[in-house]
Amino acid sequence: MTNTWGDCVIVQLGDRVEIVWTPAQAARLLSECWPVEQGAAFQAALNECTDAMFGIYPWEHARDAFVAAIEEANIKKLR
Repeated sequence: MTNTWGDCVIVQLGDRVEIVWTPAQAARLLSECWPVEQGAAFQAALNECTDAMFGIYPWEHARDAFVAAIEEANIKKLR
């Protein structure tokens, strides 16, 4: 079962814009495209989004962790 966040997160990573609706999408970005691979918020978001994908963490809270990782990495958040 795929749960979507009620409100997407839109970020600009380099020259591309990513629209993120699910913890799975967030985990993919964090693991494959993130400009930094360290930091407390990054680690928390990666763990929480991955756990939410498997249903062992509330998927709604994973969004907050993802937003914190965006702020920690100084990534432009468009929404």
